[in-house]
Amino acid sequence: MPEQSWNWFYHQEEQKLAIALGQELVFVTPYGPKQLTPDSLDGQGFTASHADYYQSVLQELSRYLSVSEAALVQIALNLTAAHFFALPMMPKSWHFKSSDRIAYGRSGTVVELCTDTQRQSFVVVEAGDQSSLLMLLGPDCSLSNKRSMDQFDLIKVMNDRLIPIAKRSQARVVAA
Repeated sequence: MPEQSWNWFYHQEEQKLAIALGQELVFVTPYGPKQLTPDSLDGQGFTASHADYYQSVLQELSRYLSVSEAALVQIALNLTAAHFFALPMMPKSWHFKSSDRIAYGRSGTVVELCTDTQRQSFVVVEAGDQSSLLMLLGPDCSLSNKRSMDQFDLIKVMNDRLIPIAKRSQARVVAA
C-alpha cells in the first residue's frame, strides 16, 4: 500500500528514476534522463494522483496476470513512473501488424502486439482515442534487425495494432 513517506528521486549511481519506499527500501525504475521529463529528476513526493493510478493499475493487472505479488508491484511502480514522468512520444506503429479487433484499453490493461516474427505482451500505460503508450512485459521484443525493446521499455502505437487478450493470461513476465 502506498504511504505518504514514498518519494521519487533521481538515483545518481544507477542514473535512473527511483522511489524510496520507506527508510530502507528503494525501487529503481528502468527509466533514465533521456526518457524522463526534466522535473522528474528533481525529486518529488508520491502524490495522491500517483497513489490512485498505482492502485488502479495494480488492481487491473491482477485481473490479467498470474504472477507473484512482487512482480505485480514492480510492474505497477514502473507504470506509475512512466505515466507521470515519461517524455511524450510519437507512435511507432509500423513495427507491428494491424489487429483484426481493436482493443481500447485503459491503464493496466494487458494487450498483445505482433511483429513479423513474434507476439508479445504489453501493458497500457496511458490510453488515448487514437494511440496508446505501452510498456513491454516480456523480456525482450525484436522490432527489426537493428532495433529491439527490453523489458519495461515504452512505445506508443496506434490502437489498431492492439490485440485484446483474455483476463488471467499466462503472459511471460520475469521480474528483473
